Amino acid sequence: MRSGRSVLLLTALMLAANGCKKTEPPVPSQAETKQPAPSRPKIGLNFVYGSEKKAWLKDALATFNAEQARGQGEVIIEVTGVEMGSGSAVTEIVVGTARPDVWSPASDLFRPLLNEAWTQAKGATGGGREIAPAGKPLVLSPLVIAMWKPMAQALGWPDAPVGWSDILALSTDPQGWASKGHPEWGTFKLAHTHPEYSNSGLMSVLAEIFAATGLKRGLTVEHVLDPQTHAYLESIEGSLVHYGKSTGFFADKMLTRGPSYLSAAVLYENLVIDAYRRPEFANRELDVVAVYPKEGTFWIDNPFIILDAPWADPQKKKAAETLQAYLLSEPVQRRAMSEFGFRPSDPAVAMAAPIDAAHGVDPQQPKTLLETPGPAVLRAALAQWKRSKKAVDLMFVFDRSGSMKGEPLRAAKQGASDFLDLLDDRDRVSVVVFNHEVAADIPEPTELRTGRKALQESVGNTFAEGGTALYDAVAAAHGVLARLAEKNPKRIYAVVALTDGNDEHSKMTEAQLEALLRPSSEMGQSVRVFTIAYGQGASATVLGKIADAGAGALFKGDAGNIRALYRDLAAFF
Repeated sequence: MRSGRSVLLLTALMLAANGCKKTEPPVPSQAETKQPAPSRPKIGLNFVYGSEKKAWLKDALATFNAEQARGQGEVIIEVTGVEMGSGSAVTEIVVGTARPDVWSPASDLFRPLLNEAWTQAKGATGGGREIAPAGKPLVLSPLVIAMWKPMAQALGWPDAPVGWSDILALSTDPQGWASKGHPEWGTFKLAHTHPEYSNSGLMSVLAEIFAATGLKRGLTVEHVLDPQTHAYLESIEGSLVHYGKSTGFFADKMLTRGPSYLSAAVLYENLVIDAYRRPEFANRELDVVAVYPKEGTFWIDNPFIILDAPWADPQKKKAAETLQAYLLSEPVQRRAMSEFGFRPSDPAVAMAAPIDAAHGVDPQQPKTLLETPGPAVLRAALAQWKRSKKAVDLMFVFDRSGSMKGEPLRAAKQGASDFLDLLDDRDRVSVVVFNHEVAADIPEPTELRTGRKALQESVGNTFAEGGTALYDAVAAAHGVLARLAEKNPKRIYAVVALTDGNDEHSKMTEAQLEALLRPSSEMGQSVRVFTIAYGQGASATVLGKIADAGAGALFKGDAGNIRALYRDLAAFF
C-alpha cells in the first residue's frame, strides 16, 4: 500500500504529463476502505448451582458459551458457573459472599428458606423483599439409598420393598450384618450429607422423620419434635460413618473405597447411573443399585431461579431467560438423560436408557412421594437432627513448626477457633500441637459444652518454632481415638491434621503410618483421618495418601482461604 506522500507525488506527475489537465483522484483500494466489524457487547451471567448436576451443567454451559460466541445475536451471553451446596448457597447469598444472577439448588425446598432468611436479614427496608421467585424444573432425579447389590439383596431387594425401617432394624441389631447371614460385612455403615449444607442431607432427615411418623404428608412441628421421632432418628443416625458437604463426595468415595467404607449412601438416582459409566468402576467386583424407600421419597427438581436481587438488572434477566430456554430445549434435555442420567423435566421427552435396570435403577419408581413441608417444619427438623445426630470425638493435630511463623500461623489459629465454634456442644475435642516433638501424654477429648473456650485459648497461645514430626503426631492421636472407639462405637472418631511442610523428624515412616491407618479387615475403619495441606510447602500427594489410608479426605488451603476451608470441614461432623 502506498503512503500518503507517494500518492501526492504520483498525482503531481500525472497532472504535468497531461498539460495540467484536471483529473479525478485515485479510487482507494478495498484494504483502505474496509472497517473492522463492530464487536458485540457481552453480558456476563453468574450461575450458582448444586453439585449434583455439575457434570451436566459444565458440559451444557461450555456448549452454550461457544454457540453464543459464534452466533450473530446483538450481544454475547457468557455464563460463569459455580457449584455450591444448596444450604451453603442460602447462607452465602444472604451474607453477600455470593451474588448469583441465577440459582439452581437441588430442590425447590431451599427457595422458601432463602426468601425467609433474606427478608429476616435485610428487613423491611434495605431490600428485604423475597428475592427467589418460583422457577421451572431443569431436570429430575429421585432421592435414593444407593447400596451394594449383594447387601440390598440381603435385605430382600428387589422382591420385597426395602426402606428406612429395614435400615433401622439393621442399625440397632448388635450382630449387624451377621443377622442377615453375612458376619464378614461387619456393621451397617450409612452416609448422608450434612443437612445444614446440602439438600440431600436435609431430605434424608425429612425422609427419616416421615418414616418415624408413618405419614406421607401433613407433617407438623409437633410430629417432628415427638420423642418417638427423636428415638427413631437417633437410631438411624447412629449408623453414619460421618457427614459430608456434597452427594458427589460420597458417590466418589463409596465407589473407590468399596463396601468396607460404606454399606449405603443417600444419593440421587443420576449418581447411581453415573457409577456405571466411570472407568474405575469397569472392573468392579460388586454392582451398586438404587433402593427407593418404601416409606416414600422426594423428587429433586433442580429449579432454574432467576433471582430478583438488588444486583439484578433487566438485561441479565433477559439473558437468563435465553439460557433457561436453551437448557430446557429437547436436544439438551435428551443429552442430560443419555449422558448424565437425569430424567427430563419435560414429560414429552420419553424416558430411555440409561434409566434402566442395567444401570441399577428402576424407571417405574418412585411409587410413593412425600410432601415437601414448609419452613417452620424444616427448622424443627434441623433442630431435631442436631439433638439426634451422631456426635464426634475429634483429635485436632496442629502444626506449630517454624515455617508457620507470621501470617500463616495467625490465619490458621483463627480458622481453628472458627472450626471449634461450628461443632456441637456434645462433640468432644482434644488439641495436639506438634513441631519436631510430640507430647508423650495426649489428653482424651473434652466435651465442647464446657471445654470449648479452653481449647480455643490453647490454639490461640500457640507459637511457631522447630521442625515437623507429622507422622508421629497423627499416629499418637489415632491411637487415643482407636482405644475410645473400642469402648463406644456409637460416635464418629476423626483425626484432623494440619501441616505446612514435609515430615523431617518422625520416628515412624509414611508407609508405616499408612499401614496403621488402613483397616485390617472388611469390617472397616473406626477412626477417620482428614488432612489439610496448608500452603505451598505441604505435600498434597503425601497428605492425600494419608487421608485415603484413613478413609477421610484431603483439603488444600492457605492463609487466604483457611477459614472457609474449616467451615467446609465442619460439614463432615
